[in-house]
Amino acid sequence: MALINRNKNRDLLSRFVVDGGNKKLGESVALDGDILIIKMERDFIGVPLKHVEDMGEFLKVRGLVDLDKAKLLGKKWEMRYVKSR
Repeated sequence: MALINRNKNRDLLSRFVVDGGNKKLGESVALDGDILIIKMERDFIGVPLKHVEDMGEFLKVRGLVDLDKAKLLGKKWEMRYVKSR
């Protein structure tokens, strides 16, 4: 279990992401600066990398997620990069 090293960004994509209770949140799809973008069902959420741990097989979000803020960060990313929506 290690905190995310920003130099290993490519290793963070296409990985399952779980919350503190090991409940699956979704899959990591992009990085937007220091924000990890997670596809959660049909939506995107954004979580700061400082709250993400590399657990080997998956990524884990530490602490409580402010879902409203995470959805806002995901929506901002989506508006810039996802053309098909």
